[in-house]
Amino acid sequence: MSYMDELETLLRARGVTEERTRETVDDLAAFVAESGVEPEEEFGPVAEFADDLAGEDAEAGPEALVWGADSFVAQGRMNELGAQGWEIVRLDRQGRFVSHRDEPPQAWEYRQESALGRGERERMARRLAPEGWEPCGHYLTHAYFKRARAAVVGPEAVLEERPEPTGRRFFWGVPGVAVTVFFLAVLVVSLVSLGRTLWEGDAADRVATLLGAVVGGAVGLAAMLVVVWLAFKLLARIRNR
Repeated sequence: MSYMDELETLLRARGVTEERTRETVDDLAAFVAESGVEPEEEFGPVAEFADDLAGEDAEAGPEALVWGADSFVAQGRMNELGAQGWEIVRLDRQGRFVSHRDEPPQAWEYRQESALGRGERERMARRLAPEGWEPCGHYLTHAYFKRARAAVVGPEAVLEERPEPTGRRFFWGVPGVAVTVFFLAVLVVSLVSLGRTLWEGDAADRVATLLGAVVGGAVGLAAMLVVVWLAFKLLARIRNR
């Protein structure tokens, strides 16, 4: 039995819900496959790891919070929740931030960087490590880092209060909404134009139109992604100065 299969069995035996068991195992399996680490070296003995994961559902365990945000507002929301004691443990397969808050809670700081591929993420982690930053996850072209506020201000980072988090679980900013609406508008206009051309043209026109649409769509999408990525990278540099 593999590490993940055994972990799944142990979580069920410890009373973890089926939905949470499957979500946890799937996320961990994806992390292991992408990072290339050995599960036992990364997480420790499977029985102890299952106890830790099952304990997150226990009444005396740390509070858990899973939330998401568009890339334009993610860093602000991370730091807002970090100031309330929420530590990001990882990102799940949907790009959501999996967080918990220990007892006693302490403040955390976060930063979002643009990084293409594992090599750039590793170089960035080495560059930021002397300042106390450590990786806490990545998604698509973004890498996320955390730092305990105690590394900067000492014992003052321990929080006396535990503010209740908002009921919202996803946060949109105006730029994120604008970009999404723009992409959707371009997609709708393109599909309508393509459909009209296919409907009115003959067989040869349809083949040429489809080929042009595929090539043009691929080039246009790649160009837009590059522009958005460069914009994120510029914003990250300005924000993290």
